This record gives sequence, structure tokens and C-alpha cells, in this order.
Amino acid sequence: MTAGLPLDELYEDLGAGGIATGPAMRLYARDSWPQALGWGEARVAAHAPAAVLRPASEEAAAAALAWASRHGVALVPRGAGSGVLGAAVPSRAGSVVLDSARLKDFELRADAEEPVVRAGAGWLGGELERRLGMLGWSLMNFPQSMEDSTVGGWIATDAFGQLSTRYGGVRAQVRGVRVAELDGTVRPENAAPHLGAEGTLGAIAEVTLRVRPRPASRRHFAYEFPGPEAALEWADEAMKTNGPPSVLRLYGPVDAFFNGLKRSGSSSSGAMRERVESLLLKRTGWLNALTPLLGRKWVAVAVYEDEGPYRDAAPPPARGAADLGEGPSRRWWDRRYHLSKERLERTFSAGGFVDTADFWAPLSLLPRVDEAVRAAIRPHALTFSHVSHFDGLGACLYVTFAGSSGGERHARAWGAALTAGADAGARVNHHHGIGLGKLDWIRNAWDPARLETWRVHKLARDPYGLLNPGKICL
Repeated sequence: MTAGLPLDELYEDLGAGGIATGPAMRLYARDSWPQALGWGEARVAAHAPAAVLRPASEEAAAAALAWASRHGVALVPRGAGSGVLGAAVPSRAGSVVLDSARLKDFELRADAEEPVVRAGAGWLGGELERRLGMLGWSLMNFPQSMEDSTVGGWIATDAFGQLSTRYGGVRAQVRGVRVAELDGTVRPENAAPHLGAEGTLGAIAEVTLRVRPRPASRRHFAYEFPGPEAALEWADEAMKTNGPPSVLRLYGPVDAFFNGLKRSGSSSSGAMRERVESLLLKRTGWLNALTPLLGRKWVAVAVYEDEGPYRDAAPPPARGAADLGEGPSRRWWDRRYHLSKERLERTFSAGGFVDTADFWAPLSLLPRVDEAVRAAIRPHALTFSHVSHFDGLGACLYVTFAGSSGGERHARAWGAALTAGADAGARVNHHHGIGLGKLDWIRNAWDPARLETWRVHKLARDPYGLLNPGKICL
């Protein structure tokens, strides 16, 4: 028994290493939500679960859910904790966490009419991609968190990878899921209800994903446009000409500068760079005042993969733009995973904060949304932006902001950003999800029909609100 929980009932089902308690629970009090990275010890302790359950099979996961149902225990399904909005943060005292790390079944069906892989929910994306790569296959789904996010987490957050412009988000890749339910069963299901549901409807035990042969090669392009409107017009044409590129990203002047897209060589890194950045974050007012010196020019990077029907695809003419060659695109590709949770934690420990907000809007509206959001953030933090994940109708505006004197200032910047985005007509979510950070804006984050569908499923599957309470399906 731990904190009144009859954990002894689970020992036979979960086996050795299947239950953890004690001080290590503090590690499960947070995910990678930047606002939680600034929490003190008391707040971390308040969100720490009473226990962590680590099933090694889908049957064990179902037994854990049935146990939670019998005893009225709140249960939080968790992948690798890489979410950035607090979706995996326990919000009810006495909660337990269901850690999917040991769910590692694997079956490649390469000879199927449409090749797929069946993968346990606990596979980290990078691990699974490397295993498939040795066999000549690829997921073609590369989120920024590739090395520290799970395939189950991709479903729970409705994730998007960096190649989504050609291949779509995980919703376009998934072919089915197996879900552990509160009644102790495991069911094969269409993934649709679980995409973005953040573990509120069941625990994903297995995911079936489409795989493709690894591309023979990649070709890189980069251009500099006089402003966002010209860059977006070209991007819209690129989506309709010769098939979409695998990667299409447009960087505003400040984002292009910080990502080294306007200069040769690699960006500096290491401890010295971080010390300089921490000093600069204390002068965000000055930095925002200086950013107009970088001008209005936007940089576009595009990557075309030689695979399938797009073997001969190429970008359209970039009229009125400067051709930057392949260098900026290659530098982006080489550094696309350069951010890390550890680096963020060091920033917060030094008294700073860094965060990102993701929006979706039609292409014609994006310049207006971009300006409105960054104007709202400027009194609180340095801010810059880029556009990615084009889908033929619109794209994701990804706004980064950073500053010092975290806590309240960080929260003010966040609230100002999301309110401004909603007021400007954007959806205040693209692929990061809702978690705890966007609950106040949830009706601007998902369309009403989807929210109603989740509500109906929640009432049918979890009428007592035991699965990840306090999240999407309120």
C-alpha cells in the first residue's frame, strides 16, 4: 500500500520493475512545458504522482486501467514527457502515471499492399526510425522531439513532423491503434478519436504506421524574399507545382538571423553562447528595439526528396527573390534537432525563459496574425517567428519568445500571445496540443465539432473522469 493505494493487487500483472514509488515521482510531476520548468520544489511536489505503473504488455496496461477504475484512481498516460503544454502533468492529488516505456512490440509488414509497422506505444521516434532504416524503410515523420517522444505520444498530441508539407502529420500516417480501456480490455480502433485527445479516452498501447522506402537523395534550396507576403505567395505556388516539397519553411528576419540562415558556416554553440544569450535576455527591450535593423526580408528553405511520384519535383521560379543556394537549407537540416530540454532547464535556472506558441491560419491571414502576436509579446520578451507545416489551405505560424525574470512575466507574454492570435482570427493550436497551458483558449484551439466529439466519447468511455483529469475533455 502507498498513500492508500492497493498497489499489491498489481504486482502479478505488472511484474518486476512494473511499479515505482518514492522520491523518483518528482521526475513525473512535469513534462517539458516551459512554464513548469520554472516551478519551485513545493509546486513540483504538489504535482508528483503517488506511483508510476510500467506495464510491459498491452494486457498489463489494461489490467492497470481496470485497477484504476475499480478504486477510482486518477491515471495519467505518459510517453516520454516531451510535450510542451503540461498534458502529462498530474493535476489531481493521488494520481498514478502509466508509463508506456516498456511497450516495445515491433512488426514490419513490408510485403503488404501498403507497407506498415506495428509498434508498441513506448517506442521513441528515433529508435524506431533507426530500426526501420536498417531494413531500408522510414516513417517519414520527424518531429523536433524525434529522439525523446514516443509513437503513442504522437497520437495523443496529433503530432506533426518536419516533413509534414509532403507527407502530412501523424494523422496521415497512422493506420490504426490498439487502446487499453478502463474495463480491462484492449481494442483495435480507428485512431481518429485519440488524435489530440491527450490520453483522456484510453491508453494507447500500440500504433500501426505507414512506412515508405528511404529516399534516394535530398535536394536543398533557399531564397530571400522582400517580405512575408512575397514569401507566402511563392510558398503557395510551391505547394501546387510539381508536387509539394518535403520541407517548406519561411523565416522572419530575426528568426533567420538566430538560425544562421543568412551567413555561412555553422552557428556558435556551447557554454559561451549560452552565457551570452542569458545576458542578452536581460535586455529584451533593447533587442526588440534593434530588430528593425535586420530589415523585412524573409528566408525560405525547401527540401525536395527523390522518392515515389516526386522524384523529379522542383521548386517554382522565385521571382523577385535572391537565390541563396543550398547552404541555408543544409544548415537548417543539420541543426533541426538542436534544441533540448536540458538546455531549456539551464535557461530557466539562470533566471530566463524561452517558450513557443503555435497557430494555424489561412495563408492570406498569416502576416496579420504574425504582426499581432509579436506586437503583443514585445512588452514582455524578445520575439521572432517562422512559418512551416503547409497544408494547401494554410500553415503553422510558430512564434518564439524569450526573456528574463520568469514566472509572471513569462505568463503575461504567453497570455498576450494567445489572446492576440485568437483576436486576429487564428486557431491557437497547430501541433502542440492543449495540456494545461491552453485550457483558457480551448475553444479557439479546436473546432466545436471536434470538442463535442471528444465530450461524447469521454462520457461513454470514462464517465467518472479518471483518465488524465483536468485536461481537454472537461
